Amino acid sequence: MPVINIDFEDLNRMLKESLRSEDFAEIIPRIGADPDEINETDANVEFFPDRPDLLSTEGVARAIRAFTEQELGLVEYKTKKPSTNMVVSPKVLDIRPHVLGGIVRKIKLDDTAIKCLMELQEKLHVTLGRKRSKVSIGIHDLGKLVAPFNYTTCSPHEPAFVPLQKDYEMTPEEILKEHPKGIEYAHLLEEFDEYPLITDSNGEVASMPPIINGALTTITEETTEVLIDVTGLDFNAVESCLNIVAAALVERGGEIEQIEVKYPSEKIIVPNMEPITHKIENKYLISLLGYNPENFALFKAFRKCGMEPDLKDDIWHVKVPAYRADILHPVDLVEEIAIGLGYDNIPEQLPKKARFGSALDSRKMEVECRETMLGLGFQEVVTLTLTSTNNLHENTGRESENEATVSNPVTEDYHVLRSSILPNLVELLKNNRHRELPQKIFEVGQIVKEHSNRTSLSWLELASKATFSSAKATAEIISKRLELNGEIVDEEDSMFIPGRCVKIKSEDFTLRYGEIHPRTLEKFEIGYPAIGGEIVW
Repeated sequence: MPVINIDFEDLNRMLKESLRSEDFAEIIPRIGADPDEINETDANVEFFPDRPDLLSTEGVARAIRAFTEQELGLVEYKTKKPSTNMVVSPKVLDIRPHVLGGIVRKIKLDDTAIKCLMELQEKLHVTLGRKRSKVSIGIHDLGKLVAPFNYTTCSPHEPAFVPLQKDYEMTPEEILKEHPKGIEYAHLLEEFDEYPLITDSNGEVASMPPIINGALTTITEETTEVLIDVTGLDFNAVESCLNIVAAALVERGGEIEQIEVKYPSEKIIVPNMEPITHKIENKYLISLLGYNPENFALFKAFRKCGMEPDLKDDIWHVKVPAYRADILHPVDLVEEIAIGLGYDNIPEQLPKKARFGSALDSRKMEVECRETMLGLGFQEVVTLTLTSTNNLHENTGRESENEATVSNPVTEDYHVLRSSILPNLVELLKNNRHRELPQKIFEVGQIVKEHSNRTSLSWLELASKATFSSAKATAEIISKRLELNGEIVDEEDSMFIPGRCVKIKSEDFTLRYGEIHPRTLEKFEIGYPAIGGEIVW
């Protein structure tokens, strides 16, 4: 979970009543945070990822003002009408289709405020932005740019501009290959021949999303006006990030001015800081809460969470601020009520009904599989869900089934979600060659086929005399015990010896068994014959 640093002197500048570190330590867990370390001057606080609006000192100050009743209810964000625009090129829509922006004027920044702003930007990149793949944010000194602005594309070779953390010009291609941020995020643009670019009317580069901003527009303590640009693949996430950053800058004395974004087919004016009204039935709220604290207490609890409620015809109409990206369902409002009331103040009650859990059908099947295999003298093992193409295909001769892969694997030995358990069992026997024969193992668990989870049972027997007849006898007992009936056909599976492999297939399952191919055994350095099989539901 994201951790932010909060300077108490900076925090208290945004509060009407100053807090001591002891007061902060008592309040912060009650609004949904876990303090890692608190001292007299600052604190490191861990927040849940579902509250991106709290990932800055500004957001925490706003929440504390409401929760401690310094400023109850909804904060209204006034916006001025747009005085400029941003033109979106049709060419960029296939690369990074969504862009929104805004201007904030009359802000007051010092070194601490700039650090908070940069920390908020990076925390949003990691959480809502999914490491910039979904959303990326640029914050620029507006005084260094000339409106209007353009969101377009560029070639890998031009224009050259000075990126952040450098003092010389680099082409987009050089940035992706040589700049630390370019190297880190180059994979986001690797499939494209052109890259997104945000420029002003003079052609000065403000940003090359989602990689790097231009050094020209670096935020300093002299900055009083900023341009915010947010680009990404998901409009809702892009809008949420824009609203969160704009609201944070208002805490620094800023005034929001909208921008007209001109897409090829439409025009929109952003940011839209109007609150969103959510509804929840009072009866539903009380039933989930577990008791009725009366309407006035509920009204105040909503306001302590920075919202504005109104009860009409036994339905709460709750105005939620634009920066609250986490309110999606009425149950989220119940959570806000619980926070506003205080979890410690909710009365304890014994359950009125006794309820008992029951196993899922898939779990019942797994239990039957285990009982069957243990009854046949097999020992259960558990292997990793992650494996490698070397185990799945190169060692078994099986063709690729378009398995799901891990984007950033720690090691090449574990970079693919297994589509079969059987190769894992062969590898396990390889690591236990020093054990006595016979060795009989099985595993029942999840595999991934066609990007869907499937249940599978696999078994393997290593013995000096492991024959097809033994494999057939084992498979028949398993089929009878699990009541598996299907059509028997010859199977050509490269993991098994040709002519010594059988498949039983129906609409509900596929079972195959036989003698493991000597080529596979040789690949795994096993010197004895092996038989086995697998069932996939």
